[in-house]
Amino acid sequence: MQIKELEDHLGVELLTRTSAGVHPTPAGERFYQRAVSILHDLSDAEEDMRKMQGQLSGSAVVGLMPTFSRAVLPPVLKDFKDEHPLVDVQVFEAYSGVLTKAVIAGEADFAIVPPDGTIEGISMKHVATDREVLVTRSDTNLGHLDPICLKDIDPIKLILPRSGNSRRTRLDAYLNRIGAKVDSIIEIDGMMGTLDMIAQSDWMAILPGALCVPDLDGALRKLHPLVDPVLTVDYVLIQSDVRVLNPAADAIAETFVRQVQKICGEVEQRF
Repeated sequence: MQIKELEDHLGVELLTRTSAGVHPTPAGERFYQRAVSILHDLSDAEEDMRKMQGQLSGSAVVGLMPTFSRAVLPPVLKDFKDEHPLVDVQVFEAYSGVLTKAVIAGEADFAIVPPDGTIEGISMKHVATDREVLVTRSDTNLGHLDPICLKDIDPIKLILPRSGNSRRTRLDAYLNRIGAKVDSIIEIDGMMGTLDMIAQSDWMAILPGALCVPDLDGALRKLHPLVDPVLTVDYVLIQSDVRVLNPAADAIAETFVRQVQKICGEVEQRF
């Protein structure tokens, strides 16, 4: 009776009925195969829903400095997305001033930046302390990973961020304080462009150790931790002090914090 009602609904004969038995028609065979496929898809969908029970979901907007694009971002995104495939992660790269404004405006859930005093609307949590290093091309006569005092070496051609960049202000103050000899300056804001310029020329730069971890092998560039005095940079996690991070943003923030701490710990051990 159910098959007959189905045939009436579809307007085709699904079974051939004879005294010898019942056999599917070509339409019946085709409908059976489609029905099996649909039931298989339904079973898959039900299994997916069972797997989703208790899984983290939602979205997170992460503000990231170029410092973290090489050694921090790739492993964090890979591991986090493998563990939490339902979380929608958006990452945008900018310098600390832009990132701070984005967090205040609610355009980013959090960012990891150097501290810049007390800022209304922002809460800060210390993440790690990083070492600054002089980066040179690989064929200089300076020893890879050997500490260096800039006032004791010949005048250098130095790549610096553009004036107005908060990092430039820190570096200018350091260079002036120790009496470093700088032959000439070129201004480049892009970290990756700076690294490429160093590898292909006699220009040098002072860069955060966290950025330079992939160069610890000395193959393309040499690293020289700055001493007399040591130059460091602190990183803090910033977020709105009036908006609580959603579970997804909180989870990936913790993942970023752990990776930054791991990288800075590796820098400290090697230097």
